[in-house]
Amino acid sequence: MEKFGEILASQRNSKNISLKKASAKLLIKIEHLEALENEDWQNLPEATFTKGYISSYAKFLDLDPKKVLALYRREYDESKYPKKEPLQRSNTRGSLITPSRVRNSLFLLAVVGFILYIVIQYSSIFSSPKLEIIKPPDDITVSLPIVEFSGKVEEESTVSIEGEFVPVDAGGNFSYQYNLDEGQNIIEVIASKRLSPKTKITRTIRLAR
Repeated sequence: MEKFGEILASQRNSKNISLKKASAKLLIKIEHLEALENEDWQNLPEATFTKGYISSYAKFLDLDPKKVLALYRREYDESKYPKKEPLQRSNTRGSLITPSRVRNSLFLLAVVGFILYIVIQYSSIFSSPKLEIIKPPDDITVSLPIVEFSGKVEEESTVSIEGEFVPVDAGGNFSYQYNLDEGQNIIEVIASKRLSPKTKITRTIRLAR
C-alpha cells in the first residue's frame, strides 16, 4: 500500500509538475510541499493549516482530497508532535504592486476626488451666503433721520436693504445710507446668492427727535 507522501510525489511526477510550479500555483511554500511528500511532520505548520494544504494540493494533483486526508490522519499522530503556532499562507503574489493595481488605485482616487469636489460645490451653491453687519448695532435710538449701514457679504452675493439693492464691491463690502421714519424702524438686510437660501438680518432702530 502506498504511503501518504509517496502518493503525492508520484502523482506530481506523473504530471511532470515541479515543486516550484506547484508552490507558485497554490501559494504554499516549497518547504511545506516537500515536507508533505517526505512526511516530515516536524516541519509543517499547525494541523489545521496542514490539512488545508493537503486538500489544496490533492485537488491540484487531481486526487481525491478525502482519501488523501484519510491517509494523513492514519499516518500522522498529533500527540507525538508539539502544538505549533498557526501560520498564514504565503501570499506574496497578493502584495505585489502591479500596473493594473496602480491604475485602479489612481482611478479610485480620481473618482473620490471628483465626488468630494461635487459635494463641496453643491454645499457652496445651496448654503446661505455669509452676511455680516458691521454697523449700525441692533436696538438703538438715534436723533438723526439717516443711518449708515455697512458690512460684508460672501462673494458673488447681492445685498438688499428693505428691498433696495445695495452696491457690493469685489471684496464683498457694502455701504448704504438709509432714511429712517419717525418712531421705531425694523429694517431687513437680505443677502442672496444664486440658488442658495437667503440670509436675513434685522436691525431695530428708533428715531427720536
